[in-house]
Amino acid sequence: MTTPNNPGDRPTAAPVPHLREVLGAAALASGLSLADGPDGALTRAQAEDAAVRWGLMPVGGAASAPPTVIVLVDGLGLDQLRERRGHAPVLRGLLADSEAAARAGQGPGPDAVTCRPSTTAAALTALGTGALPGTTGMVGYSVRNPLLPPASAEGAPAGSDLLSLISWEGHCPDPRAWQDVPTIFERLRPADRPAADRPLAVTIGPARFAGSGLTEAGLRGAPHIGADAMESRAGHAAEALRRGVPLVYLYVGELDHAGHAHGWRSQKWLAQLERLDALMAELVRRVPGGTRIMLTADHGMVDTDDEHRLLVTDSPLLMRDVACVAGEPRFTHLYVGGRDDAERSERAAAVAERWRAELGERALWVGTRDEAGEHLGPLSERARGVTGDVLVAAAGAWVVLDPRVHADAVLGMPGVHGSFTGAETRIPLLITSA
Repeated sequence: MTTPNNPGDRPTAAPVPHLREVLGAAALASGLSLADGPDGALTRAQAEDAAVRWGLMPVGGAASAPPTVIVLVDGLGLDQLRERRGHAPVLRGLLADSEAAARAGQGPGPDAVTCRPSTTAAALTALGTGALPGTTGMVGYSVRNPLLPPASAEGAPAGSDLLSLISWEGHCPDPRAWQDVPTIFERLRPADRPAADRPLAVTIGPARFAGSGLTEAGLRGAPHIGADAMESRAGHAAEALRRGVPLVYLYVGELDHAGHAHGWRSQKWLAQLERLDALMAELVRRVPGGTRIMLTADHGMVDTDDEHRLLVTDSPLLMRDVACVAGEPRFTHLYVGGRDDAERSERAAAVAERWRAELGERALWVGTRDEAGEHLGPLSERARGVTGDVLVAAAGAWVVLDPRVHADAVLGMPGVHGSFTGAETRIPLLITSA
């Protein structure tokens, strides 16, 4: 056996799986096909490449492909799962199997990454469309409402200026028309199996998600089965598979809710992890034999405290020239005013420099909109219209808060996410068969 003499002779490591690849790869692995999408969206070739790398493509073609259930766990980062796996025997087993398979060169391993920012609106839309936030415009929890006129240099931040990309409440664009990158569900086509009188995919989760703003923006195109209780979702998934549905998306949001309210190291979060583990056990038991089950997440989480809460209003230097604050405490969008683009650009550069100097090591990254493509993906015209003039990704356990914008519940929230740390961006990708 010869030893490579230069780096170019060495085998290239497989890329780390990305959340944007998961739904498309699962669709092809389930015997479905994908219609072409626009620039920036996951292509059929990219989805097939991911499915091949992960060992998912059916050997005998679409007719032999097993159905697939994707379990999306909101807020379950890989770091959190590893630290708490002692309380989740089913997930612990899947994690161990995945790590062993990776060591043997079989399967992708449990490590995957989500998009930046590591927040639900951005990540679920990346999963649903196969496109990064820079393409979709889903660049945070909230943005300055695009229906408003440009920010005034004399303006001050106010919550009424914001559009929530989760709820889409109030005077706002139509989410389906504004975020017009088609979803993977909309691009699904039968492959060589004959079309039948059943949908190609269904989604399962709380009933209120049917037709919600985020669903319309990032996950439209599949019938939704309402299941408010976590314990009922495995049964709905099994029933859909028995009807011949080849692809099922099952959402679990309870861990994220507990983490935000109590912190991910709390007993409340742990109780939801144990419920999830029971759900996975039931899912494996009830779905038809051979069904592939893929578990992943949209982001992880960090816990914060009073010592790591930075109030913008405590610093005149930070407030200077900032007309609007949006995003989330871990990934903040700052909007400046100005008479024209040149003046706004000049002010944005000055604001970014002041924030870098003031935050120091409390910020992981501070940049302008022109620099944001490095993290969000190249910005489309839609994304440029809502992305802040300056963006701030928090380091460690720090959060950036503005009482003029953030509700009391947010000001004291113990569990947070949105930034670029590994605890927030590393997510699991666990694959098994029933």
